[in-house]
Amino acid sequence: MATSTATYSETAASEAARGRGEPAWLVDARAEAARAFVATSMPSPALRPWKYTDVTALDVESFTPDAAFTPRVTGTAAAGGFAGSLVAALASHGEVVREHLGSVVPGTEGKFTAANAAQWREGVLVHAPRGQAFAAPVTVTVEGREGAIFPRILVVAEPASEVSIILRTSSPAAALLVAGVIEVVAQADSRVRLLIDTRWGADTREFTTLRAKIGRGADVQVGSIVLGGHIVKQTVEALMEGEGSTSTIRGVAVGDTEQHFDFVTLQELIGKKSSSEVEIKTALAGASRSVYYGVTRVEPTAIGASANQENRNLLLSPRAKADADPVLEILTNEVIRCGHGATVGPVDQDALFYLRSRGLDMRQSLVLLVTGFFQSVISGLDAPGLVEELESALREKLATAELE
Repeated sequence: MATSTATYSETAASEAARGRGEPAWLVDARAEAARAFVATSMPSPALRPWKYTDVTALDVESFTPDAAFTPRVTGTAAAGGFAGSLVAALASHGEVVREHLGSVVPGTEGKFTAANAAQWREGVLVHAPRGQAFAAPVTVTVEGREGAIFPRILVVAEPASEVSIILRTSSPAAALLVAGVIEVVAQADSRVRLLIDTRWGADTREFTTLRAKIGRGADVQVGSIVLGGHIVKQTVEALMEGEGSTSTIRGVAVGDTEQHFDFVTLQELIGKKSSSEVEIKTALAGASRSVYYGVTRVEPTAIGASANQENRNLLLSPRAKADADPVLEILTNEVIRCGHGATVGPVDQDALFYLRSRGLDMRQSLVLLVTGFFQSVISGLDAPGLVEELESALREKLATAELE
């Protein structure tokens, strides 16, 4: 899997971009990101979002970028909109791409985001034009093989538009590094739904940043179901800039063996009467581990804001572990409600005894209790049909999970 440092250099990134016929502004952006990648150190556990996920020994440059990687997009865009390759969109929606690409997640922000900005191929643009609603969800399929892939997704929802996106990820057992970036621009009174279905192979390491800028009266909902991967770190941030803007972040993860899940959420309430909700739940078997670090920041301008965040963790094995750190930063006293909570513990023994006394064995009882534990999250995903599929996948994984 060895590769040359030159693969990630400014020269290599620029030459590759020019070879693909990309416009000068994008070539310059890639060069800037490549310089940032070289100049930026790997994140350290001294940084609070990385406290329990130590990647200082991870050598990104040892992973060869997969030049053949191409995400697949299925679905029909609304009239005047777009759903497909970000590169292809440069021809038909060039001004939309130029205005918004990198405006939410700058390519110089960190090691993984810089690598993504310099190295992404094809990418995905979903553009919902003003006042239009997509008739059905857009599905983005990301299948990694080995080496490194850099999924890049840009979602632009113009005023009073509506779009739903399902992102499905998978890979074989080979070593794979995933550095993803998802940018969401939700303009006034728009509605965006994004569901991430993560089923990576056993030796995949994912580091994804998703950030949404939410305008006046707009509503963005993000759901994440994590079943696969060796290390999965997802950072989901919502910047509620407009008055009456709304954000919902829901997540479910089932861990087994030595899987390591790390969720970071940021709810930044800026506009008046903005509101947000975060609910992350995990069930951990084997020697798996879950980490949650969530920040709710209410700015002085967010008068009448409302926010809540919860992280609940079930330990199904004595070797499993979870760390939870919810944080509130309230900079105005004129709020409706701001709360947070976190729990870590085993399955309720009384409930377990009740089910076993009705003829179920230990594993059947645990599967029933855990799927019920997840219902508050799964039922709110707003994805008919897919919810039943995900519930089945959850039960299938729990049926063979290590409980000792």
